[in-house]
Amino acid sequence: MKTRLLQLAALAWCALAILPARADILSPGMDAKNSIGFVSSLETKDGFSAQFWMTTDEEIFATWARSGAIRGLKPTIQVKRNIPVYLALFLANPGVRSVSVGGDQPRLSSDVTFDLYIISPAGVLSLANKQRSAWKGTPPTSGLVNLALDRGVLGFEAIDPVGEYTIVVVLHDNVRKIDMKLSRKLDLVE
Repeated sequence: MKTRLLQLAALAWCALAILPARADILSPGMDAKNSIGFVSSLETKDGFSAQFWMTTDEEIFATWARSGAIRGLKPTIQVKRNIPVYLALFLANPGVRSVSVGGDQPRLSSDVTFDLYIISPAGVLSLANKQRSAWKGTPPTSGLVNLALDRGVLGFEAIDPVGEYTIVVVLHDNVRKIDMKLSRKLDLVE
């Protein structure tokens, strides 16, 4: 219980809203708008915690690499065409397993992947990008928030309709066999 409270406290500094997350994983061709259900940008399951942010500030990744912290992160909720939107996935306490390679001593390893889905204003699934690597190899320090290794980048072009997009990230802790769905809205404007 204490560990879970520490995880939540560590992630709470950047939380905007917490809603119950209950929806099935999306698949191409489905009516995604009616299947998304209520999801949030912060979730904890069986000790594994994650949060999902979007920003147009690419500098946050260099700041994190230098200091392990980001102060004053402003989430992007509205964007114009041809402006890159960076996905920031924060993780805490992924599953850990012992892995032996050849005759080497066993070492600890984590394996977290994610699927990225973009749902258009019309409710159509417009992108499904699966099995991206969020964390692989030496586990992050237990109880601390870590920035995922793969930072997806979204871009909207002239052919993309203006309106509200739903960006969904489904994280897979492949050690603990946990799936978590996180979501945020993004308005594409002229």
